[in-house]
Amino acid sequence: MFTLRDTVSSLAPARQEDLGKSLYDRFRAEPDTLIVPVVDDDNRPIGIVERNAFFLRMAAEYGRALYANRPISTLMDREPLVVDAGAELAEFTTNSLSYRASDLLRGFIVTEGGRYLGVGTVLGLLQAANETNRRGVEQLAEAKAEVERAQTFMTAIVEAMPSMVFVKNAQDHRYVLLNRAGEKTLGLPRHEVIGRTDADVHGEELGALYVERDREVLDSGEVRVIEEDLVPRRDGSTAILRTKKIALRGVDGQAEYLLGVSEDIAERKRAEAQIARLAHYDPLTELPNRVLFQKSLSEALARRARKGDQLAVHFIDLDRFKTVNDTLGHPLGDALLREAAERLRSCVREGDTVARLGGDEFAVVQTGLSDMSGATRLAGRIVEAMSAPFDLQGHQVVIGASVGVAAAPSDGEDADELLKKADMALYRAKGDGRGAFHFFERAMDEQLQARRALELDLRRALQAGEFELFYQPLYHLGDERVTGCEALLRWRHPDRGMVSPADFIPLAEEIGLIVPLGEWVLRHACAEAATWPEHVRLAVNLSPAQFRDRGLVRTVVSALAASGLAAERLELEITESVLLQDNVANMQMLHDLKALGVRISMDDFGTGYSSLSYLRSFPFDKIKIDQTFVRDILDDSDAMAIIKAVLDLGASMGVVTTAEGVETQEQLDALRGQGCAEIQGYFISRPAPAADIAKLLGVERVDVVSAPVETFSQREKEGPAPQAWEDEGLKRSRV
Repeated sequence: MFTLRDTVSSLAPARQEDLGKSLYDRFRAEPDTLIVPVVDDDNRPIGIVERNAFFLRMAAEYGRALYANRPISTLMDREPLVVDAGAELAEFTTNSLSYRASDLLRGFIVTEGGRYLGVGTVLGLLQAANETNRRGVEQLAEAKAEVERAQTFMTAIVEAMPSMVFVKNAQDHRYVLLNRAGEKTLGLPRHEVIGRTDADVHGEELGALYVERDREVLDSGEVRVIEEDLVPRRDGSTAILRTKKIALRGVDGQAEYLLGVSEDIAERKRAEAQIARLAHYDPLTELPNRVLFQKSLSEALARRARKGDQLAVHFIDLDRFKTVNDTLGHPLGDALLREAAERLRSCVREGDTVARLGGDEFAVVQTGLSDMSGATRLAGRIVEAMSAPFDLQGHQVVIGASVGVAAAPSDGEDADELLKKADMALYRAKGDGRGAFHFFERAMDEQLQARRALELDLRRALQAGEFELFYQPLYHLGDERVTGCEALLRWRHPDRGMVSPADFIPLAEEIGLIVPLGEWVLRHACAEAATWPEHVRLAVNLSPAQFRDRGLVRTVVSALAASGLAAERLELEITESVLLQDNVANMQMLHDLKALGVRISMDDFGTGYSSLSYLRSFPFDKIKIDQTFVRDILDDSDAMAIIKAVLDLGASMGVVTTAEGVETQEQLDALRGQGCAEIQGYFISRPAPAADIAKLLGVERVDVVSAPVETFSQREKEGPAPQAWEDEGLKRSRV
């Protein structure tokens, strides 16, 4: 009686922590290996990796880059078919075909005492079945029934297999067996194949090729694999087969039959082609992606060097795309990108390359230029094409585009360098008001170097202790006293002096430093505020970038716990841009913060386009009227009307309202007359160091020496001072 122990192939297993590239090399070096078992430290099987499925994932550069350095645990099938070595072969195969034929076809793991022994395959089962049949013939007199069972068993296996199985006579190469899957693969009924040769079925030329391959298998006595075999069908289509062949030998050791198993890999080839396309083309716009663009640009530069002409790289950014995406939704945003791609295609000549680099960024390689006038005309056409309205399912949208242009050879001969310089030119175009184009200039590179130097200084500034906190009081008109202070970040550079927050805060947000910097501000401000009188709250501004760090709530809890500051004394100020970015997640985070007892304030109220809707969706504790309205309160009736409306709205909703940017007694009186509860601005106090604020609040501080802060009474006598550091352009400087 045959058991699975008789069919086992010894095969070295893999470990789940091994990397995908090790399997890639192994499958390449061992073409006969169909599966690789994965075992744990106790040599117990935990998964398998199937050759075909693995190569499908690893196809093309994209797959290798994605999976080569991933552990096998992410690639393996965690539910392999595992069978004890003592299982009877016939019973096992019958049960597998009835219930888990797919597992049988891809291979299975054989264990002994629960530990890995080897692997089994369909070919191994077929060879075992053939051996069973041979022994049955030898013992026909006493075991005729067993022989018939073995024949039935073998037929069931062959017919049930989804892959093509065929057997040829080793002497004349005529087919003696073809299963149902083989009929489908060849597109021929089996009665037109069995008893015939490949020359009869496919013609003399292919017939001679197949006979030569068959002889190699018969002579070698080894398994041979043909990776890609193109086989014509009667309907004119072509099957792409991966075929594995082996000789079946008789009792005298001579080859009697040739067994082959063929898998149609046409679908896999199509998938590989699709993966290759995804690796080089943007699926949304069907334009080349950044990878293919870089390759096309490098090739264009090589041709330019041979021909001696000029080349231009156009870097294109859609203006106001984010607003459209946020307000109308991603489906219409995608439709806008597709339409923008079509307009770009219509702007260029044949031979020029248009690509989508990501998001709303596109690029064009313009070749064959004798001078830059052609680049100027193309950049102008792009700006004009993108300025026309877009009709998106009934929505008329106007966005525009900005273009930066770099030229070869004048601006460089390297693809990365040209793209970088075109990006710098684009930055200038957007700075000039958008909807325009700009060519690269050498001064832009100098500005970039200065920015890099500032970035390097910024990265070391936190460790070097160069940051400090200033505070600006908030004055309650009803209580006639300071009831809060807003923390403002300042950078005292050893060489540059005081660096404007307008210069370093946007840079910190861009390079990802704002999260640790914001945490530093929160911890130090809470520690300072814990020494203030209990009626004085601390206001800390949060950057939208901090909300992308899902550890923000933990940071707030930790800062409060470390400082001992009561949660209700901490007021976190946000702008509506926080709610525009990942609205659901950020709204949940705000609710979590409010559940701690922390107060939430909306800053710059009235400057956005959806502030009112957010007041409905979240119970803010305070709204701060932007200083642009306060500045014009005495001269602009509309500004006064807006402030009155916001004050009335806050009163009706039970929300505290603070007016920012108060600089004169007249402004204060006007706000008091409208019922404003709280004000902030230079008329009360400039932002001042912690030591000066401590003195203002009556708290003794001996570790910081600085000029005294100007009090409310002093400000009344001396008059207003310009808010140089708190102007509109510096609102982002608050952390």
